[in-house]
Amino acid sequence: MNKHQRQLLELIADPVRFISKLKIIDKNGKLITLTPNGEQVRIIEALEQGEDTLILKGRQIGSSTIVSAYLFWKAYTSTEPLTIAILSHKLASSKHLLEIHKTFYHNLPQFLKRPLSVENTTEMKFKDSGASIIAVSAEGKGGLRSFTCSYLQISEYAFAPNPDELKATALSALNNGQLVIESTANHFNDALHQEIMRSERGDAKWNYLFFKWFDHKDYQEELPANEEIEWSNVELDLKEKFSLTDEQLYWRRLKLSKIGNLHKFQREYPATIEDAYSIAGNVYLSREDFEEIEIINVEPHTANVFDEPDPNDRYAIGVDVSAGVGRDYSVIYVLSKTTHQPVLIWRSNEVSPVYLAERIVDFANDYNKALVLVESNNFGNVVLNEMSHMGYRKIWKKDGKDWITTLKSKTAMFENLKDEIVTGYIHLLDNIVYSELRAITVNDRGNIELANQDGAHSDNAVALALGYMCLQSIRIKDVPYLPHWIKTKNAHKTRQTGGIAIASKRRYN
Repeated sequence: MNKHQRQLLELIADPVRFISKLKIIDKNGKLITLTPNGEQVRIIEALEQGEDTLILKGRQIGSSTIVSAYLFWKAYTSTEPLTIAILSHKLASSKHLLEIHKTFYHNLPQFLKRPLSVENTTEMKFKDSGASIIAVSAEGKGGLRSFTCSYLQISEYAFAPNPDELKATALSALNNGQLVIESTANHFNDALHQEIMRSERGDAKWNYLFFKWFDHKDYQEELPANEEIEWSNVELDLKEKFSLTDEQLYWRRLKLSKIGNLHKFQREYPATIEDAYSIAGNVYLSREDFEEIEIINVEPHTANVFDEPDPNDRYAIGVDVSAGVGRDYSVIYVLSKTTHQPVLIWRSNEVSPVYLAERIVDFANDYNKALVLVESNNFGNVVLNEMSHMGYRKIWKKDGKDWITTLKSKTAMFENLKDEIVTGYIHLLDNIVYSELRAITVNDRGNIELANQDGAHSDNAVALALGYMCLQSIRIKDVPYLPHWIKTKNAHKTRQTGGIAIASKRRYN
């Protein structure tokens, strides 16, 4: 093997080097060389791991282009007749991405070109290997269900009219292959956001990528000469929080003044996932309602203890019950009367109502015989009966009746929870319930609608709301050491001004 052949093989074997030889048409209609930026290199590295990949993208990153370039490299270097599919709800969108692949091919250096056996509006196929790239849609007759493929790309998933159909079509076609979904945010609780939340809960295995605006090296602006910049408190907070340079901060200021709207800027150029989903719409609780609340990331399938039981405190427990068959979750929240904060969270979608009753009683006994409110539905009745058989009697009732969720009572419990949030009594929540609370909407009739995610109807939010309804029925013990300001407000909510340290001594499985 001569030096030229060795160099050629090295070029083909390296996706970044190979992609750097490709040509694209820029936004001005000019043919330019595709030089991967830092974010695009990270996408290539993630795709190289072979896992299903989910990309929440900001503007101008070029994720669709780089995913297409990587998949083109896969087809080009394959010695097998694999199929790479580009899927969207509308065939026109898939064809548009296929045109990017054609641009790659027709502008290859001559020494890299290999003959095609098929090239039309929906397919291109390499003659020697039989590897093909196809454009398909979920709306066509048969659509992708007529094929199997090894790699599949869905672009702008959050904007699909029927994302569930799109995803089902993709999964039916993939033959143990790699699924790549990349999209900008559309609205809170859109299809992309639901996938992100499933990943955070541990219900889906995604190689998840999110790109902050300041990761992009071009998003900085030279400061004006002979002019001292006065930064606002908000800008200084951002600088400290994200370790921004003055040049990045100045770029942000100029871009924000051009856009003219903070929420639009945050959506186009997010620093956090919350920024990407900052457009409020008809949400029940806005982002601003949670500004003073610390959001803590928790493990989704175990108990998370924030504070150990205090013998001088009293506790309430709210429970939402599921069937325990791997779909929606059974969730337990333990709340402190003294601090008004969650002290323990437990969730599982694999425990039976009978076993759930045992867990509730265990937690209730640990936390000073806590008062328990269980929603009295079909499975809830099983739990309540089992707790009664176990001899636990501290169960919430009103006029001798258990809690039944109706339109009226659902409104009451969420209005109570909303009051706790917006008036500042709650200052600590976990990331899973926070996402569910932000996804609650109000319909045209003014009724509260809970988000449906994979068959689960805001189980964590319901359990938390029930817990705070239960907390209303508890009075603080009148013990000598309590501060005067607590003693004089036994019938009122109390707020802890400091944070709660997560306990490290004890965990429940």
